[in-house]
Amino acid sequence: MDKTIIKTSDKNWFKDLVEVYQKRMPATIIDDAQVGINPSADSLFAMGLKAKLSVEQWIAVGVSLGLSAAGIWMIITAVVDPEPTSKLGLLLGGGIVCVLGGGFSSIYILTKQRPPNVKIGPTGIEISWS
Repeated sequence: MDKTIIKTSDKNWFKDLVEVYQKRMPATIIDDAQVGINPSADSLFAMGLKAKLSVEQWIAVGVSLGLSAAGIWMIITAVVDPEPTSKLGLLLGGGIVCVLGGGFSSIYILTKQRPPNVKIGPTGIEISWS
């Protein structure tokens, strides 16, 4: 299996990293944008926070992990809705059900999963799952 090379200076580096975690593929991460990530200590969620990902990037990651786009949209709509609380509870509740219903494994990948083998070398951070 070929190793994927992920550079933190690339636009979609985090989405690519999520795919590597999801498929448990070996990869080399080159932190050329000096984000300061550490796959052995940080979850994907923590790495995304360090990288200060935009809302659009988080949505792309959520969708790539199989989270319901409708659920994500409902939660965002509830938060930015200018009306008082008429639809807030329904949108938040429905959005959370949609997201959680299709996303328990996604939440695990983002918050708990870490590669068992992490080596830091001159070429970057090498991760593998065996």
